[in-house]
Amino acid sequence: MTVEELIRSCAESHDGAAWEEFVSRFQRPISLSIKRTACQWGKDPAQFVDDLLQETYLKLCEDKCHAVLDFARQHSEEVVLGYIKTIAINLTHDHFKSLHSQKRGAGETDQLNENFDPAAQSASFGGPAAMDRDIFLRQVNDQLQNCAAGCNQERDCLIFWFYYLQGMSAKAIAALATVKLTAKGVEAVIFRLTRCVREHLGNAGTADSAEA
Repeated sequence: MTVEELIRSCAESHDGAAWEEFVSRFQRPISLSIKRTACQWGKDPAQFVDDLLQETYLKLCEDKCHAVLDFARQHSEEVVLGYIKTIAINLTHDHFKSLHSQKRGAGETDQLNENFDPAAQSASFGGPAAMDRDIFLRQVNDQLQNCAAGCNQERDCLIFWFYYLQGMSAKAIAALATVKLTAKGVEAVIFRLTRCVREHLGNAGTADSAEA
């Protein structure tokens, strides 16, 4: 099965064989991503990998795998693998940030925060919480395909969604092997696409009002 077919099979049924295949394909890259991230925090990966692996699976299974299935429909298998690994990396970072915060006290600043850029919140782009999320995201994606047209369309769309849906910083996105841009280059892509999508959505809203 393709990755999309496999994820759909996991999402739409309780097929044990499908889940065994999912684990067989993705457990190693997920585990390696967790181990490498744990090492960045100076931690022994063996103490954390099993729990964080399960957290990653739970995150992927949320809402019947809706997010990862929707992503798989629009991207190549290599990019989907990068997406899954990124979720594992983010969960691992969040885990150790939480541990660090608990040790240092809620009122103190984590020393490692200086190594990370502030991540965007999904609510900061156009207020999706104020409307139906699925409809909003589909509208954004439709406009995004036009704004990111060209030979780098898939990469630029990936950057956009990693930033706005996964809350990744420009620095973290630039570190992905498939992106091949500096942090400044990633920021430029995000700025260009954000402005373009906002303009297109604004024009679409104006047109709808005029028709009404």
